[in-house]
Amino acid sequence: MSLRSRLAILFGLVALMVSALVGGFSYRTTSAELSDSIDRFLETRVTDTGRALNDNAANQNNGNQNNGGPGRVRPNRQGRFFDGQPVADDDSIIQVTVGGNSFRSSPVELPTPAGMSSLDEVPQRRATFEAIEIDGESFRMASLRFDGGAVVQVARSTSENEMLRSALVGRFAVIAAFVALLAAGLGWLIASRTTAPLRRLTAVASGVAATQDFDTDLGVAAKDAERDDEIGRLAAGFRSMLSSLQSSRQQQHRLIHDAGHELRTPLTSLRMNVAMLERAGDLPADQRNEILGAIRSELVELGDLFDEMIDLATHQRDVDFHPMPVDLDQVVRTVAKRWDRRSDRTIVVDSASSIVEGDLAMLERAVNNLIDNADKFSPARTRIDIVARDGFVSVRDAGPGIPVAEREFVFGRFHRSDSTRSMPGSGLGLSIVAQIVELHGGEVWATESPAGGADVGFALQVEPRG
Repeated sequence: MSLRSRLAILFGLVALMVSALVGGFSYRTTSAELSDSIDRFLETRVTDTGRALNDNAANQNNGNQNNGGPGRVRPNRQGRFFDGQPVADDDSIIQVTVGGNSFRSSPVELPTPAGMSSLDEVPQRRATFEAIEIDGESFRMASLRFDGGAVVQVARSTSENEMLRSALVGRFAVIAAFVALLAAGLGWLIASRTTAPLRRLTAVASGVAATQDFDTDLGVAAKDAERDDEIGRLAAGFRSMLSSLQSSRQQQHRLIHDAGHELRTPLTSLRMNVAMLERAGDLPADQRNEILGAIRSELVELGDLFDEMIDLATHQRDVDFHPMPVDLDQVVRTVAKRWDRRSDRTIVVDSASSIVEGDLAMLERAVNNLIDNADKFSPARTRIDIVARDGFVSVRDAGPGIPVAEREFVFGRFHRSDSTRSMPGSGLGLSIVAQIVELHGGEVWATESPAGGADVGFALQVEPRG
């Protein structure tokens, strides 16, 4: 089921529930008002009849009435009695009981109130109300006893009210159904408008999945990224994801292309040396050793190239990255001691403690690559200076330096200037440094050292001291 359908159903259900609550409240209020209206009517009729009865008794005492009943003339109480009988000018039934004799406006005899054995138990001052049934029809009856022992009972049919209640239920049901359908329709329209950007993004995502083209034109979906809401942020994130995927693919293609180019040179040299050994037959020992040494050198270079390619490919964001407080002074001194043990070059360290947030192993690898780069391009018996403080590490050599035009490219993968192509190295060392520093949120640089060589280093954000 689509999101639009779910939202439409949700809107309809909410509207139906609200309509049911409002309808139920209205029904209860209206029903209670109808019941109160009947009770007020019955109470009024009982009171008027009782007063008319008292007026007839007063007239009888004055000699204006014959014996034998409540009266034979129409008094002033809205004609409640005529010719000695109660008069009902509506659909009610009036019954007056005096001294065991009953006078009623209808042939129907009203029963004694429930819970009472006789009419003598009917209370005075306040009428009692109850629901009764006469010939299968529902009535509401009020009973009240007046001074002198007369009991007045008035009953009125409630069938009209029941019909009105049934009509109200039907109308409320129709209204609730109409409101629910209207809300569902509005919900569908609103959901269609709201989810239109999601459908556009879905279409673009399906197209990208089918074509594998991360550089596809987003079309109208590109405008959704300008919205200042959740959908806008989703569209912007989707566009950023496509851009990252396209950039990653381009980097992969460039890595494969550059790796193939760099592997071609040592492989060609190996092929030539092996072919020379095959053609030469019995070579003098010194020439044979020279060729074998060249083969070993090329194999070492190939091994280093493969190692650096693997490091470059596996140093991805959030992979094996464990940031912690690291002292760059300790990192630099640890790596410098390793170089002291495996080389005869003088390395001078000028550093002070500076704490940064980073991965210890990665930072050691970055410093090691900087020293390795300086060692490759420095003349024999020249020293390498390392300066580290305030979050930066600078490795300075006395080599040929880096031409100004090439300084912005030295951190690219497999970059090697024309003057250094004959020298050992893969061109990946500084690229790995740049990637590690970028992962730590820092920056790299390449400039000229005081000795005329290269000054290559990086800077990281220093952690505030507690």
